[in-house]
Amino acid sequence: MAAGTHICIVGATGYAGQELLRLLTVHPHVGRVSTAASRQGPDAIPADADWAILATPAETSAELAWPLVQRGVRVLDLAGAHRAGEAQAHLEAYGFAHPHPQALSAAVYGFDADPADLAAARLIANPGCYANALLSALVPLQLAGLVAPGAVVDATGISGVSGAGRAATERTMYMNVAENLAPYRTGRSHQHLVEVERRCEVRLLFVPLVAPLKRGMLVSGSVDVGRWLQAQTAQTLAIALPPLSLPGDSLWQQLDQAPDVLAVAHRPQAQVHYFLDAVAGRVLFVSAIDNLMRGAASHAIFNLNRACGWPAEAGLVPENTHE
Repeated sequence: MAAGTHICIVGATGYAGQELLRLLTVHPHVGRVSTAASRQGPDAIPADADWAILATPAETSAELAWPLVQRGVRVLDLAGAHRAGEAQAHLEAYGFAHPHPQALSAAVYGFDADPADLAAARLIANPGCYANALLSALVPLQLAGLVAPGAVVDATGISGVSGAGRAATERTMYMNVAENLAPYRTGRSHQHLVEVERRCEVRLLFVPLVAPLKRGMLVSGSVDVGRWLQAQTAQTLAIALPPLSLPGDSLWQQLDQAPDVLAVAHRPQAQVHYFLDAVAGRVLFVSAIDNLMRGAASHAIFNLNRACGWPAEAGLVPENTHE
């Protein structure tokens, strides 16, 4: 796609939408950035828009995306409306029937999709923030052959308050967040489970927590690698992890020590640390991202770049640390 691309952001007043607007207005290959209010429906998107990026609630994205695709606009959805893959899984994860179920099978899931698939996609489902942090740790292990289908992943996630969105709620009030750490959507109720389990074919046990942070996300956990350990010929306690990578993702970083949220604040990277506990037969991991960047806006632009054939890091400036 040539320079001068017109991108319309729907939901630009939210936290993720504001990050998108900031990044896209200085993107070297984007010619025009416009905004639209979701309440006005698909007709609010300008007729000459090449892309619509939806930073809207899942119900809104589900209503908007497919009519836009039918109109010839390419869509990148930051909400969860198109991550589940099929109608029943979507209903169980998000609690509402998808109004355009054909969009679920048509959407390309954009965590580590092949650039050719992204280039051909009319609808891209950006991964959720917790899913991004978890998959940044799990996919490299899976690609290296350590994680067998059906392996149990036990993880705890901590997110800043901005992960709940800009709308004020009792849960995000200062008196409930300050000096507190509170679980929410535990068990099977968190909507991001469906995309992690779909991508990696694992069984995820997950406890998310809200912390008194403006932004940031840290996930720690472990995954069963017992089958891989049994297949090794060396002595169990001498086994080391093989080289790990996330092919095609230059913003993925493996660290020798556990990361923290300040190191990735306002940055597009995912930082991951691993430790093999051969006695327990598990790999422990710690994954840190900025929930508004890698967990939303910057990963969306990373997918946009690959879909358009631009350099993968175009418009993503790691040294930008402005509050």
